[in-house]
Amino acid sequence: MEKLKKFRNYALWVVILYLFTMFVSFVGFNLNYKKIELRNSLPSQISIAKAEAKKSQGRIYGYIQNDEENSVNGKYIKTEIYNQDNEIVDIQYLKIDNLEKNEKKMFKVFFRTENAKGYSINLVDSNN
Repeated sequence: MEKLKKFRNYALWVVILYLFTMFVSFVGFNLNYKKIELRNSLPSQISIAKAEAKKSQGRIYGYIQNDEENSVNGKYIKTEIYNQDNEIVDIQYLKIDNLEKNEKKMFKVFFRTENAKGYSINLVDSNN
């Protein structure tokens, strides 16, 4: 019985250590992200949930919705990343496929660039 209690305590400590490690890792990876600002008006089919960057990389999470009048299938989400001097430092394209009418789908844009301060998002027909 004593061995079973020791085993239970060890297992409990392992679980607590694991949860603590996961929490510290999450906080450490996400602490340095700061919000970046939108530099244009969004198309009506796109909404942004989170846009943030740190010194050398960033991420934008958003949703795109296909409406009945304007189908977005076959188009691209063009994301331009700006620095503090309002210069474009990166451009990302995401192709939109297989989106049913009135369906809402999450998209993610990840970029690696120094000192990103803003972004703009547009819908374009091709990635040129």
